[in-house]
Amino acid sequence: MSQAEINWMLIEPLKAGYGNAVNINYFDVKDENFDASVRELIERYHLPLPLTLLNGEAVSAGYVSFHDLALRIDKLLGKVKE
Repeated sequence: MSQAEINWMLIEPLKAGYGNAVNINYFDVKDENFDASVRELIERYHLPLPLTLLNGEAVSAGYVSFHDLALRIDKLLGKVKE
């Protein structure tokens, strides 16, 4: 998935719905400026990509769903009871 697709499908809708309550960062592990120690962990433990972290918890490895992320964010913000 390209950065433009990620922006259109995930980042823009999440920012529109949650504003500054959600901080979104996108990193490409293939980028030469990507942190080498994080790349080493990904390779050592064969973590699936894309790897999405939400509040330090890995979520939705592989295909990232806007709906899934929105539900998890709502739970973190106390908008949904588990």
